[in-house]
Amino acid sequence: MNKTQRYMPSLTTLGLVAAIALIVTAASIDPALAAGSGAFQPIESAFDKVLDFLTGTFATTAATIAVSVCGYLALTSRIPWMMCFSIVVGVAFIFGGAQIVQTLAGGGGG
Repeated sequence: MNKTQRYMPSLTTLGLVAAIALIVTAASIDPALAAGSGAFQPIESAFDKVLDFLTGTFATTAATIAVSVCGYLALTSRIPWMMCFSIVVGVAFIFGGAQIVQTLAGGGGG
């Protein structure tokens, strides 16, 4: 068996990514739709709840445990340091996601 197998996303995953991209594009065309009024209010409310869950107390606790376990395993040479680095960068992206998007959208302050 080949050890360097590549990950190939399924059609379902690609379809989901395409649907999300379409919704984001449609909402960004008309600023009134992106403002959270009208038909998109339930969707915005659901996304706000997901965002609160991903950056709330549970996520903070889970990230703390993940980084701590990762550090211990790397310290005892049970996982590679690059795996630890990728976990820490993933945590930074999760909790810094809103600031990253705001900066890329041109609304970042200095």
